[in-house]
Amino acid sequence: MGQLGANAHGEVLEAGRVPDCYLGLLLEDADHDGQGAGVLVVAPAVLFHPCVPQPGGTVLYELLTGHPDRTPGQLVFLADLTVELRAWPADTWSKVGIDPQAAARAVLAGWQRGDLLGRPLAGLTGEEVLALARPAMTYVRAQLGERLQRQLVRADRRRRHPASG
Repeated sequence: MGQLGANAHGEVLEAGRVPDCYLGLLLEDADHDGQGAGVLVVAPAVLFHPCVPQPGGTVLYELLTGHPDRTPGQLVFLADLTVELRAWPADTWSKVGIDPQAAARAVLAGWQRGDLLGRPLAGLTGEEVLALARPAMTYVRAQLGERLQRQLVRADRRRRHPASG
C-alpha cells in the first residue's frame, strides 16, 4: 500500500487479500453501565460507499483486508486496527491523516438510513464497550471478537437451514 509502505517487519499491506473478514463498530445504544450496547458487523466493502469519507475508508479497508495476520471470517474492531497501525512508520491515525471515527460514524449513519448492510449484535458488557474504545484492552476485545464470531456463524447456519433453528 502506497500510503503506509512497509511496516517495521518489512511487511506491506495487500488490500483485498482477505475480503471475507468483518469490521465491528460500536452501536451506542448503551446506558451508563454499557448495558444494551451492541456491535454493528459490516463487510469491508462498505468502506467504499459514497457516504464514507475518503481516503479514510480506503485506508481502513486496506488495513482491514490487507494486514498480513488477517484471517478469513475474522471480526476486527477499530481499536484493533489502531494497534496494528503502530507497526508502520506512520503509526497513528493523525500521522496517516485520517479520522477512523468519522468513517465509522458515516457507516453507522448509512446503516441507520438503510443505505448499507450490516448485522447488529447486542449484549455487550460495560468492560467490552470500554475495550472497543481502548486499544490497550486487546484481551477483552479478542474474547468479544470470538464470542461475536460464534454468533455470526450460528446466525448464518440458521439462515441457510431455517428448519434447524
